[in-house]
Amino acid sequence: MKLAKIREDVYINPYNITSIEFDDEYNTTLITMVNEDVFSLKMPIKKALDAICGSEEHSVEYEDAENYRRDNN
Repeated sequence: MKLAKIREDVYINPYNITSIEFDDEYNTTLITMVNEDVFSLKMPIKKALDAICGSEEHSVEYEDAENYRRDNN
């Protein structure tokens, strides 16, 4: 499984994203997940999209993906 490193402390599975948008009022990028959690990030939307779309700089391979799926489902 590939995880996208959005920030130093935020890793997400790109397949669990339902939407991404930029909030001009608060100057934040909002990422909505399938479980309806929303991450509000103080970063340009382009940087978030680069991470989500697979930029090598942001890509992380989770080595024990099978156990991760069992533990988190």
